[in-house]
Amino acid sequence: MEKVNDNHCYRAIGIDPGLAATGYAVVGTFAKGGELCRWGGIKTDSKLEIPQRLQIIHNNIIEIVRKWQPTVMVVEDVYVFDRYPKAAIQLGEVRGVIYLAAQDNNIKVVKIRPTEVKSCLAGNGRATKEQVNRAVSRILTLQEVIKPDHASDAAALALVGLSRLGYYVW
Repeated sequence: MEKVNDNHCYRAIGIDPGLAATGYAVVGTFAKGGELCRWGGIKTDSKLEIPQRLQIIHNNIIEIVRKWQPTVMVVEDVYVFDRYPKAAIQLGEVRGVIYLAAQDNNIKVVKIRPTEVKSCLAGNGRATKEQVNRAVSRILTLQEVIKPDHASDAAALALVGLSRLGYYVW
């Protein structure tokens, strides 16, 4: 789903990176308020080679960035458990192609920890995905639930990034 509006003061693309599924959401701001413009997930097939999967993520991010021309890209800061070094490497590769998409389009990148997003939106750094999703829906006065969960997380990242930069107040 997307709403095209050229009257935004600022736009942010929030990205929840993952090799199997990368969530994204574009949030636009007005002098008062904001709107969720586009959201979704970029899925990659586990049967493909890693470079092919990374290319799919990169190409999709580039397409979204070129259409919406965000002011800022807000990416979830990674936390990785020592027990899963392969997952950490894959996540680093995904973040690399996301950063490349931002650099190729001269977009400022902001990294935000999940606990900061949860604390800012739900008042609790250990809030559930459902609590964060409800907070995003309330702030943006949405009637529908944002799906998939990665897209909801991305919308939350975009809101907190816009707020942190002084571009959006709720």
